[in-house]
Amino acid sequence: MAGRLFVQPVPKIPFLDLDDQKTEKVREAMRKRINVILALALLMLGAGCSTDMKNIEKLNYANAIGVDFKDGNYHCYIQSIDFQSVAKTSDGQKGPGKIWIGEGIGSNLEDALFQTYESAQERIIWGHVTAIVISENAIKEGIIGIYDSFSRYYEFRLTPWIFATRESVKDIFSATGFFERSPLNSILHEPKSIHSQSSYVTPIRLHTLIRQTNEPGFTSCIPSLAINKKMWTEKKKQEPKLRIDGAVFLKNESFKSYIPLEKLSGLRWVRPGTIRAGISVPDPKHPSVQIAIENPKRRLQYSGNGDGPRFDLRVKGTGYTVSRIKNDLVSLSLLTSMTESAIEKEIRDLYKLGIEKKTDVLNMEYDLFRYQHKKWKELTGGENVLLTDEALQDVTVDINIEHTSTEKNERVRGAARH
Repeated sequence: MAGRLFVQPVPKIPFLDLDDQKTEKVREAMRKRINVILALALLMLGAGCSTDMKNIEKLNYANAIGVDFKDGNYHCYIQSIDFQSVAKTSDGQKGPGKIWIGEGIGSNLEDALFQTYESAQERIIWGHVTAIVISENAIKEGIIGIYDSFSRYYEFRLTPWIFATRESVKDIFSATGFFERSPLNSILHEPKSIHSQSSYVTPIRLHTLIRQTNEPGFTSCIPSLAINKKMWTEKKKQEPKLRIDGAVFLKNESFKSYIPLEKLSGLRWVRPGTIRAGISVPDPKHPSVQIAIENPKRRLQYSGNGDGPRFDLRVKGTGYTVSRIKNDLVSLSLLTSMTESAIEKEIRDLYKLGIEKKTDVLNMEYDLFRYQHKKWKELTGGENVLLTDEALQDVTVDINIEHTSTEKNERVRGAARH
């Protein structure tokens, strides 16, 4: 045996039974999961330490943007609202809403925006912009460059509400809401709230306006903002509040006209988006009954050619009595007929005003483009052929007055009980 290498035999490891094997596999899977979690945690901690991420209170959040054009330059306004007027505090109390307004001036919109960075103190975040206000002068100068700038920068969203104005953008941005609430609770940032109670001019978002201006023959309608300095007071002190004072009409990105609110009564019957609208019957000067119409629907239909295209308009909706001033018009059929006549008059008055202002308020050309494309291609003279007294033929209004809004004082004979 001398000179031989002695190798000790390796002892045999006894096989684990089936239960032991399962236990070992579970333990191995758990170890792998723990290792993955620890690795992810280390990566997150390392990334947080190596970046320049800041807390939200150290950033400037733009809530609205305004654009004006005067003296040959663009004036860009930025509205920022204090977070303390938005979020609840630990004691449940809020202070008055604080608003900061920045202004930049440049030969184009980008230069004006970049000028505001010079004194912004912190990075401006644009993803929270909920409203854009454009002055009438800026719209006349050209709106395509304005929304082109907003659509190209990745932080800007295409969902802000779009407004026009004929007043100072600074004054519009300085107006607050009620009860020292956040300025975000106003028509500027939440126009749908008041629109659901009284619909005149339907609010419009940026992406909708961009789509409409690219549609051949489409006439867009933008609500116009103004300041009402007399209607509301607090402790006998006048409180300026925002209001819709009319609408600006555009066609193919070009300014067409401005129409004040008092002459826009017929718009709510011929444009989609109306939720609830009130009308005095038989007329506003001598009202007997106030009727509210909900969700009216309109249908514009091509009816043939004479010297130019001819259209018929049909409006359909349901209504109910809001108030009664006089004791006449107690017959349901008579009340319905008078309501329909009052709505038809508002539509025809608006159409005549559109002819005077060379504005296709009924969007007849777009209707021709969509449903009578061959006729639209043959059309010469554009909207000048459509904007005639003969273009709008029959106006049919079909209103179903469902109830009188009261059980105890029903004065309309034949009205259905609710």
